[in-house]
Amino acid sequence: MVGQYAHRVVKVTVSGTMLGGAEEWQTGWHMGFLNQDATKPTQAFADLVRDKWALHIHTNADCAINSTFKFTEAKVAWIEKDGRYTNVADVVTSHPAGVVSGPRLDPPLPPQVSLVATLVGGSGKGIGGKGRMYLPGVCQSIDGNGRVLTQITQNLANNLAAMFDALDASIDAPGHVVNASKGSKRALWTDGRNVPVNGVRVGNVYDTQRRRRNGLSETYVNAVVAD
Repeated sequence: MVGQYAHRVVKVTVSGTMLGGAEEWQTGWHMGFLNQDATKPTQAFADLVRDKWALHIHTNADCAINSTFKFTEAKVAWIEKDGRYTNVADVVTSHPAGVVSGPRLDPPLPPQVSLVATLVGGSGKGIGGKGRMYLPGVCQSIDGNGRVLTQITQNLANNLAAMFDALDASIDAPGHVVNASKGSKRALWTDGRNVPVNGVRVGNVYDTQRRRRNGLSETYVNAVVAD
């Protein structure tokens, strides 16, 4: 049996290019309700996601996004309980009018390196208690202990929370920010569950997206060793 969401949800995706267009990045979250389907997203809501991501995260100097990371699209998609799109009209996109770049001018970190935000739902335990977002382009050097300054991670957590609050409060929102989990079979079958997000945590150690590293083409150089 294939797992399903508890109800229809809206998948929100923000994306763009990085490193001169050589690579693409994306991240996102879900919106919906605890006990009912999310409503169909509108163009007004897609435009709101576009504006709030740009304002609170991508162009906000406190979030330390590298200038080689460009934000190009916000997409909101109404998806079925099985996770599929069934109608092209249920997917709405919005694009910035001009180039939206991160403000940080330091050399970028490797593209597979990312800070992770944990979206906490309810008590933070059990199904739907935690969700993950890989935050694109954070460009903050580490200290002597291998960790990012707490000031930066706190800024990211605060600004993500402010963005989610703004989306939740909008009359155009198709629901609330939720952790949407599909049903799964472990020892016993568990049903899908939507849990409203009530907190954001950002750790101070960089994570690695192995699939992104595996997708990077690599050029080798050679040197001759004398016999």
